[in-house]
Amino acid sequence: MKGEVNESYLNALLRLEVKNDYSLEEVPTQFYKEARNYLENLKERIETETVKKNSRQIGKLTNELESSERFLKKIIELRISKILKAKANNEREELEGKMTPEEQIFFENVSRSVAEFSAQLEHGEVIIPTKEGEEEIGVEEREVREDEENRQVVVYILEEVTGISIMGRSVDLHKEDIVTLPAKYATIIAKQGLGRILEGREAQVPPKKAT
Repeated sequence: MKGEVNESYLNALLRLEVKNDYSLEEVPTQFYKEARNYLENLKERIETETVKKNSRQIGKLTNELESSERFLKKIIELRISKILKAKANNEREELEGKMTPEEQIFFENVSRSVAEFSAQLEHGEVIIPTKEGEEEIGVEEREVREDEENRQVVVYILEEVTGISIMGRSVDLHKEDIVTLPAKYATIIAKQGLGRILEGREAQVPPKKAT
């Protein structure tokens, strides 16, 4: 959609975005910048008319500003919703050539977050926060727990595990490897049947570092 970004433009664009449930309407590359400039200009004009004490013009410009801000907010909500739907349905073609630079960055960030979270779910690494109302642990107890979670333990790998995130880096674990891992990761692997924590004499076998 081409044209100067103003109240009429935003109103027309909003109608088109509402009409089309999935595909984005094409807008200027600098649409959001132009919209911000337009709104800032309106505010400056209102200030100027306020100095002049021109109440009629102030009322007119204020109504235009409020309508335009409302239109822009709804446009942003709709376009974000369409981008999320396209990502969820793997239909990026619906967006090709129609996203602004800001929206392209948003899409890539969403894609990356979805991929990372999916991997965390797959490997059981999602940390669930404490529920409201549950007893909070003290500093000393928290430190003890953290020390225990970071304690290195020896693990015998039962199944191939690739791309697992350990201490912020991607690691591959190979079947029949004996590796040292922080206890919190070793516990997850053991619970999922991907490995077995070794103790006593078994743990004295020289382990490899996870790679």
